[in-house]
Amino acid sequence: MSAYDESNHSSAEANAASAEADAVRKAFAALSFDQKIATLLRVELDMVGDVVETVVNAAARAADEIADAFSGKGQAETAATDSQATPA
Repeated sequence: MSAYDESNHSSAEANAASAEADAVRKAFAALSFDQKIATLLRVELDMVGDVVETVVNAAARAADEIADAFSGKGQAETAATDSQATPA
């Protein structure tokens, strides 16, 4: 694909995303005040859930790395990698 084609493809995607965003804005504007508040709360809770999931996953990875370091598994992997990287 040429640079020109990629530029047209990404502008087409941008136009489609803009059209979708406009449709969402129009649909939201048509809601009653109570429905708008409920929708905003749902969106906010969904975002908070995503953040919590990211934090929990990062903490779990960190805990796994710490456990590996204390168990010697991390050192064994490093030694194996070092021995493979250095020619004999």
